[in-house]
Amino acid sequence: MTVLYTFLSVHRPEPRTIAAALAGAIGLPVADTDVADEDDEQTYDRNWDAPVLCTYRGVGGDVALSWDVSVSDAVTSPPDESEAALRLALRLGTTVLYPAQEQAPSAYWAAGPDGTVTRARLLETDGEGDGEPPALVVDAVEASMAQLPTARVEVLAEILRGEKLGTPVADGFADTTDPGRTAPAESPVNRAREALLLWERLVRRIAADWGPTGRYPFDLYAEDLGTRDRLEELIEAASGDERERLARAVAALDDVFRGHTEDDGGALLGHLTRSGTAVAERGWWWCRRPARPPWDG
Repeated sequence: MTVLYTFLSVHRPEPRTIAAALAGAIGLPVADTDVADEDDEQTYDRNWDAPVLCTYRGVGGDVALSWDVSVSDAVTSPPDESEAALRLALRLGTTVLYPAQEQAPSAYWAAGPDGTVTRARLLETDGEGDGEPPALVVDAVEASMAQLPTARVEVLAEILRGEKLGTPVADGFADTTDPGRTAPAESPVNRAREALLLWERLVRRIAADWGPTGRYPFDLYAEDLGTRDRLEELIEAASGDERERLARAVAALDDVFRGHTEDDGGALLGHLTRSGTAVAERGWWWCRRPARPPWDG
């Protein structure tokens, strides 16, 4: 099966240098690679039968080149995209970016020539002048990258929001209250399911010691506590079996939350939200701190 790679590089190597790096990264002779500029009209000179075909084009902003690489099924066991990117970064001495699996179009990985691999947020901006193509800017990374000095270093919230986590409690609630998932978006049962899902995602992260990265920004944590506030309101507004099921599901998650947090009377969250002792007037969940706070500072 043909393997496709999509890369962006901070620097602009010569075509023969790209060919040599691709050959080394994939484990082939240089003669088995064909590299060409997308804007080069001499396409008839290309070796279209080469096992590795690379077409690149110049871009602006924080990256210089965009590469589209095709590896034919004649190549046995080619590296996956992440490994190929790292090998290229080490061989070329440049940072190589490649798309992440999340749906967010800005979600990328960046592999540096020092071996650092981290998440990156890539944004498209308007060109510098009339008729100029859009520029690609690395807005933020989760670890410092020497060749991306203007990128902020921070936890990327959109990656955390898109992360797949198991939510058996929320799923069980939905199975018993709306098994066909046909309830209208604004219906009480659907609002309860969505809030329960968000609360469970936080609880599962706490239980896993904030894995896999060990980090979680405070603003998202505060949003999650706000979700727990909404759950309290939804329980009060519900009735009958739905209220009982929701209250039981929330209680099960609350037990896990208590087991991985400590009661400090709201001191930490009062300080971080700048609300002081007023935070103690909110739900009990605002008066507990994670056993290991996952945010910087």
